[in-house]
Order: sequence, then structure tokens, then C-alpha cells
Amino acid sequence: MRHRIGAALFVASVLWLIPAVAAAQNSVIATSPAFNSKPWIVVSGGSTTMLGDCDQCENENYLHGGHARITAGASIKERTDLGAQVLWVPQTLTTGDKIKVIFVMGGAQFRPWKSKGFFLTAESGMAFLRNWLDVFEPQNPPIRSKAFALGIGAGWEWRTRTHFGLQISGSHDVAALGDLQTSITTAQNVVGNFWSVGAGIVIR
Repeated sequence: MRHRIGAALFVASVLWLIPAVAAAQNSVIATSPAFNSKPWIVVSGGSTTMLGDCDQCENENYLHGGHARITAGASIKERTDLGAQVLWVPQTLTTGDKIKVIFVMGGAQFRPWKSKGFFLTAESGMAFLRNWLDVFEPQNPPIRSKAFALGIGAGWEWRTRTHFGLQISGSHDVAALGDLQTSITTAQNVVGNFWSVGAGIVIR
């Protein structure tokens, strides 16, 4: 008889606790912040130093100019974003010849700390170059080239209470063109290096 009474009390207590546990779980779910993915865009510009190199190239000619960059993406986690960027780098040689380079890449942005504005970036994609042979041999006919592109970078973002913020960043972008035929010889393993620093406006 005592066992039956004890079992009945146990069942009654469990039935009484189930609504309380469910209410507590619903309260935790309601109070825990849900992750909200938001799109963002960054419009920036700055200074770029360029170096063209190849296996048999002996002279290192650094060129300095400006750049314009547009990056857009969305958050997939609290500290990780995915996006794409277009980087335009026009350069003018000492001979007056103009070089145009456009990077089109996709990649990821990672923030090691939630409460800090520091971030790291890594991208890959394609680079479209015009008159790149003029780096090694001036007065070549206009040629358009494509190259595999990689980029890494870092920066800092200052967020405000509105949808606008400010950002500074630096990056190293590489365009691997392979072998290019000039009028004199074949330049092997041609690579373009681009070091950029800049600032921009962030819209979230």
C-alpha cells in the first residue's frame, strides 16, 4: 500500500513539474538572443604599391598609385562573414604607359573578438589586366590578360549606433599570370604583387 501511495505521489509530482520545466525552457528561449544575419557593404579607397616579377626578372620596379575597392557580403555567424569584392588598381609607368588591373574575388572575413573591431580577410578569384607586358618591355601592343588571384588582409572597423561606420584596412593581393610572350623573350612565372592601405565607409 505504501509503495502504491509513493508511486502515486511521484507521478503527481512529475506531472506538476512538467509545465514548470516547459515554462522555464520557453523563458530561456525567449530571452536568449537569436543570431540575425545582416548584409553589409564597404566603399573604400587608398594607396597601392605594385611590383611585377618573374623568374628571369632582375630589376625590381615598384610603382605607386591609388585604388578603389567595393566589398559586399553578409554574416553567417557572429564573427564570420562571407562576401565578394572588386578592386580597381590603375597604374602609370615612368614611360607614360597605363596599366589597369581589376580584381574580382570572393572570400571570408573573421573577427577574433566580438567586442573589438579587428578583422582578418582571405579571398581568391580572378584578376583582369591590361597592358601588363609594359611592366617588362615598354611600347607593347595593348593586351588583355587573366590571372588567378589571391588576397589576404586585416583591418579595424568602428561601428556606430546607426547603419554607418568607418574602416581602415591593409591587404596584399597577388595575380599569377603564368608565362607571357614579349617581343623579345618569354617571361616565365609572371606575378603581380599589390600592397594596399586604405579607408572606407561601412553600411550595415
